Amino acid sequence: MSWEGLLIGKLNFHFFLIWLASCGWGTSLRVYRGLLSDQPQPNINSQFFLLRTISPSEIPSFHNTLHQSILISSDVLNLSALRGSLNQLTISRRNTIKPICDLASLLVVERMVFCGKPSGGCHACRARKTKCDKISEGCTQCFRAKRECPGYRAQGDLVFRDESSNVARKAKAKEAKKQRALKSAPLSVLPPPEEEASLELVQQKDSHLLTLQLAPTIEDLAVGFFISNYVIENNRPHRGHLDPIQDMTRVGELDEGLLSSMKAVGLAGFAHASHAPHLVKNARYQYMRAIQSTNIALRDPESAKKDSTLMSIMILGIFETITGTEQKSIKDWSEHIKGAAAVIKLRGPDQIKTSVGRRLLVHVTAYLMIACMNKGIALPSHMIDYMTAAFELVKTPDPAFIIQDTMVRFSTLHADMVQKKLTDRETILSKCLELDAKLLKIQTDPQPGWEYTTVFTEEESEHVFNGRYHVYHDYWMAQMWNTLRTARILLNEVIRNTLLEGFSTSPPAFSSAEHTAQFQISTDTMYEMQADTLYSVPQHIGYFPQGETHFQTVAEVDQSNLPSIKMSGGAFLMWPLWLAGILDVSTEEIRRFVKNNLDFIGTTMGIKQAHVLADVLEAKTPIQVWQDDLD
Repeated sequence: MSWEGLLIGKLNFHFFLIWLASCGWGTSLRVYRGLLSDQPQPNINSQFFLLRTISPSEIPSFHNTLHQSILISSDVLNLSALRGSLNQLTISRRNTIKPICDLASLLVVERMVFCGKPSGGCHACRARKTKCDKISEGCTQCFRAKRECPGYRAQGDLVFRDESSNVARKAKAKEAKKQRALKSAPLSVLPPPEEEASLELVQQKDSHLLTLQLAPTIEDLAVGFFISNYVIENNRPHRGHLDPIQDMTRVGELDEGLLSSMKAVGLAGFAHASHAPHLVKNARYQYMRAIQSTNIALRDPESAKKDSTLMSIMILGIFETITGTEQKSIKDWSEHIKGAAAVIKLRGPDQIKTSVGRRLLVHVTAYLMIACMNKGIALPSHMIDYMTAAFELVKTPDPAFIIQDTMVRFSTLHADMVQKKLTDRETILSKCLELDAKLLKIQTDPQPGWEYTTVFTEEESEHVFNGRYHVYHDYWMAQMWNTLRTARILLNEVIRNTLLEGFSTSPPAFSSAEHTAQFQISTDTMYEMQADTLYSVPQHIGYFPQGETHFQTVAEVDQSNLPSIKMSGGAFLMWPLWLAGILDVSTEEIRRFVKNNLDFIGTTMGIKQAHVLADVLEAKTPIQVWQDDLD
């Protein structure tokens, strides 16, 4: 086999971000809309039943829903808290909503009390408790007593009587009695009465009015679960993988398609992680609604350009990752990325003017770039122009942009090699070494915020490789570091394979000590990047065993600053982890470590597609859907 064939085969097999199953960058919106139209449409009335506590007309606006969901997200950072919220939801559905009687005096309502059937007699007969015959001209009793009959009361005014003052007085007295009891009683924590579980009364600072709040629906909980896992770090400045959603809400872009896709991923994630399969039906329903809304948005040129439309398509891809149990799910995921790539082209150069637009461009370009590498073609010129313009617009480029720019250049280099526009080995080595040097500088001299801690531990665990693990500031940072490592693995694999091909020619194309040394350096770099990827496993799955760093014990490290476990950690770890397992330099020990943790992500974290990758790794075969696309 020629060195070009060997090189292409290695790249196509090892590139973890070949997530995109041979999707061309030129996919049109029309094709993507056609794919969406093939999906079954939701049957709102019969096939899918959504748990609700209020009617649709009572649901707040989308922005208020997200605001409430962000508050809810603090309660659903772990599964036990979410189960408690679901239990509360069940209670709220079973009980009638009532005001809390102890605070009834604070409600500004007119308390009209039904007083039973009133007496129709005149006042004189009622006072003497004698029977009144209620004759219209005057009763017989008053006529016989030779007194003027005072007349009769209007019955309609007597059925209900205003008791507001009495009720308020009694409620205040009861509340005062309770406060005295609380002051004298020892401090304790008691569960709220069952009938109060679905209602909260909040006293406003500027009035005595109280706001009645209904318990969150299962859909609200799903949005909160999504936000806490993919968007924000609760009560911390840490970023999530999809933190641009926060900026979208500030400009009013939380439309129906995006909200439905968030609900779909939130419901699917919780259903799998908590082994609640009955929620999968709800998740599928929201997924279909999101597809329907996205299809409608893509028909409108203005809606198609919105950040929310692009983000919704990306989240639909995450849904395929969570729910996919067969290799076909990888292809389904790639179809959504093709749609996102088509939207990027439609959005034009204006998208780089906002930070949200630039972040989305980086995300989609990464997926599109790998698709182009898989097909041996370069990125389209307009995508390169967008990335170059974004890079120049940011005066102090974030390392993430440098990594992305390096990958774009490598993609072009790879396309030239595949198409045999570039065949000179020395030129290939020179260009790859130049790109690798940029990434090495980020690695050896990280900017503030890009540092991470290496913790050494003697605890034996299937999640800790070689007795150590890394702690990063947040999951976004961990993802960027693994992207850098992936890029360095690919670059050094090209260098290594090019040198091997040169060593094997007759006479040898490379015979100097410098070339031999570079071969060893590239091999060592691949081992190092592979190991560093494995060291990132504990944080991604939420496992932090005790240990020590070079300078301080873990007890001295602020454990509260460790990011909480997130489902997105497993979703974004599985591909670089899979790459580490399939490398030629991988040992059987590494393969077992990778497979065990992929299965853990699939079983415990609920990312079903991880099982697919674990099976492929164990079988030592390529992913079949990729092969079918290449044939």
